[in-house]
Amino acid sequence: MKNIFIAGSTGSIGKSAVEVALSYPEKLSVKAIAAGHFTGELKGQIIKLNPSYCILSLKAEMDKAKLEISNLPDIKTKFLYGEDGFKELVFNEDIDVILNAISGSSGLMLSYGSVKAGKNLALANKESMVMAGDILNRIAKFNKADIIPVDSEHSALFQCLNCGNKSDLKKLILTASGGPFYDLPKEALCGVTKDMALNHPKWKMGKKITIDSSTLANKGLEVIEAHYLFGVDEKDIDILIHPQAIVHSMAEFMDGSIMAQMAQADMKGPIGYALSYPDRFHGLMKRLSLSKIGRLEFFEPDTLKFPLLNIAREALRAGKSMPAVFCEANEFFVNSFLRNEISFTDIASNVQKVMERHSPFDINEIGDVLEAKKQAVMISKTL
Repeated sequence: MKNIFIAGSTGSIGKSAVEVALSYPEKLSVKAIAAGHFTGELKGQIIKLNPSYCILSLKAEMDKAKLEISNLPDIKTKFLYGEDGFKELVFNEDIDVILNAISGSSGLMLSYGSVKAGKNLALANKESMVMAGDILNRIAKFNKADIIPVDSEHSALFQCLNCGNKSDLKKLILTASGGPFYDLPKEALCGVTKDMALNHPKWKMGKKITIDSSTLANKGLEVIEAHYLFGVDEKDIDILIHPQAIVHSMAEFMDGSIMAQMAQADMKGPIGYALSYPDRFHGLMKRLSLSKIGRLEFFEPDTLKFPLLNIAREALRAGKSMPAVFCEANEFFVNSFLRNEISFTDIASNVQKVMERHSPFDINEIGDVLEAKKQAVMISKTL
């Protein structure tokens, strides 16, 4: 039995994780959940799971939750809030695995606290690794904590790399569905609205990651994440557009063999693998019928139409604080776009401007990452 803490339990990844936990009660016990706000969704999760702990972002949200749950005598959940609540939970001896499904750069400190506490980290928050990969790896190694990727692409690579020696690896190949605008002419992108960008053809996800999928910034972030997770140079990480979204990523070895991980587009797969690793749950997803799919297509991405792909690579090649600045600036301008303050194409051009104005510095400790985030926001606000 593994005792797990699901942070970001009311988001798309968190809700899928709750489903996985409820499907395998003999294998998983949800000891804690966390969300930004007390909602009907969170109340339902508390009733279903009866976790020992629930963390809210603010005291007012915690007080609201306590009041709502007070008339349910069978619920024994203890409510916490804010940074102190997270600190208490990551060091709780009853918790074995922490699933970080918090959206955006706000998930950084939970990842940091988890590995510092020596807890295995199931990581769905790619921004953590993008901004502080070297730090998280170093601390995890020192504390004998595993970082297991939950992003479908990195989960796929994690599985493919078990098929060969790292010394025999030639390259990693990340796949992308292409998002809603892959077939849209480049000149039409300036007219893309928020509603258009939020209409992903394959998945229902949170707003930030959905916009990242439409700009392909998510693939740029995933290149950086793959570099830190697997220790592979940027030049040895490729991206292919794969509209069917069946092959989730691939690893090519020196002898010419390519290992591909294939499955239905269902996040319960990578979530379940991260929580069951090194084992696998039986019957986690619907079985894949390749004969019904009929064909699998792969195309080179158009980096002129989706410039954030190359901007992310520039950030990784620059190193030091630049990946953190890229990550934070992208999040800043995605939020600006969601508030209808800038155009769709302004996201990439503004991120490029922020990077041009930033002077990279060494990242040695978590305070350096927080400083890079701060500088990225300061520069972004001047544009």
